[in-house]
Amino acid sequence: MKKVVIAGGTGFIGTYLTKRFRETGYQVLIISRDPKHVSWEPIDLSESFEGAEMVINLAGKSINCRHTEANKKAILDSRTSATIRIGNAITACKNPPKLWINSSACGIYRASFDQPMTEDETELDNDFLAEVVKKWEKSFFGFQLRGTRKVALRTSVVLGKHGGAFQSLIWLSKLGLGGKQAEGTQIFSWIHIEDYFRILQFLNENEAMQGVLNCTSPDPVNNKEFMNLIRKVLRIPIGIPAPKFAIKLGAKLIGTEPELILKSSFVIPKRLLDSGFKFNFNSAYKALDDLLT
Repeated sequence: MKKVVIAGGTGFIGTYLTKRFRETGYQVLIISRDPKHVSWEPIDLSESFEGAEMVINLAGKSINCRHTEANKKAILDSRTSATIRIGNAITACKNPPKLWINSSACGIYRASFDQPMTEDETELDNDFLAEVVKKWEKSFFGFQLRGTRKVALRTSVVLGKHGGAFQSLIWLSKLGLGGKQAEGTQIFSWIHIEDYFRILQFLNENEAMQGVLNCTSPDPVNNKEFMNLIRKVLRIPIGIPAPKFAIKLGAKLIGTEPELILKSSFVIPKRLLDSGFKFNFNSAYKALDDLLT
């Protein structure tokens, strides 16, 4: 039985991937602090990686929090330390995994309203989250591994039924507060969780794919349109808009950062499209209709 190892596999994305990989005939090992899973101890990591098809690293503190100095440190350290531990463990393997997919983020790209960001973009952002991604990827690509292909998956917001940032937008819409947020012109890049899983399968099957890859839908939409589509699928006629000052106040009250909503993320999966990957959910309406009905 082919083996997949998922680090940080107990969250929203990892739980879904575990279910889908097992359904397709894989043995799945999860790395976490839970005693019933593989531990983060070096010897346990190396043993779990031996002969694996894929190692998928999802580990890292959520960015959905107030970005205090303590949280900033935890966000960065949790990502780089997990990556370094995995890299060291792979280096120690006698039969190393064929593919190491490390989570990354579209937050590395500068805010854009009219120009799509692809993997070829060289003018990157310099805010906190962008700097986190740069250091995260530096730690990942710093490993020169014999026999293990590496992909840094710059992922946008993942849409699924059972978790993630998407749930708060549904909740607001059901309360009648699902109007545009701020000007509503900021672009929202997203990926359906099933297409996320299919991208992992595609990368495993296509050995030419390595390096940086955008993991996002080819149909980014602006905030106003996305909120309209949620209400359309849910058949909710009213959506009161939220001005910028209300978003900043609300973010403080619920313990998150307003920039997670206000920053425009216009990202296109150029390498996936060029390589022939076909998205099952290639429009925002199709994705929302699947997830909300």
